[in-house]
Amino acid sequence: MFDHLTNSSKNYQLNVCSPNCPKAANDWSALSDKLHIILENYDFDTKIHQKSSSHYHYLPKVAIAGCPNGCSQPKIKDFGILGYVRPQITDKLCLKCLACKRSCLEDAITLTETSIKIDGSKCLACGDCIRSCPAGTIKAGEKGWELRQGGRVGRHPRFAEPVGYSSKDKEVVEWVSRTLTDFLEKGKMGERLTHFLERTSKLISP
Repeated sequence: MFDHLTNSSKNYQLNVCSPNCPKAANDWSALSDKLHIILENYDFDTKIHQKSSSHYHYLPKVAIAGCPNGCSQPKIKDFGILGYVRPQITDKLCLKCLACKRSCLEDAITLTETSIKIDGSKCLACGDCIRSCPAGTIKAGEKGWELRQGGRVGRHPRFAEPVGYSSKDKEVVEWVSRTLTDFLEKGKMGERLTHFLERTSKLISP
């Protein structure tokens, strides 16, 4: 479930998933606060009038999910941010209870003679196996954010495309800020933000 948070001056739209979600792979609260500050200070509502008199479709829309489990909001916004946590196998004795394997909806876990093996090409880094392991054989490794951009609904709906990953909140904020600056400087007259993102979308390293 998503909570809809919009600042009073309507410079932007920021959606976040429900707090304290048991499925969360990463805590979004600090990142949300940082994005609120940068978006509020950006004064996008004033700046966009330089390009168009109709501004709603030009204002940035951001959605943050604490996990990669398939919530729609980050995939239909200008900027989609999804939390991840990469599982890490420890040297603690595996009980071979198969709790981790049963929890994995991607069938990424197999049992070995002494422990388990995780197929990185299948793993979504959702954290379900970490939470299910009673022995501590799997622990949380790197946490971070998958970054997507260019999503929208309407007449020509489009899913936001993955453009990179970041383990640092600061880099995510800089990515959003840098992209909005590019839009204001390089966007065509009357071009909507979502169309600019589609036109210029590329893999990035925040």
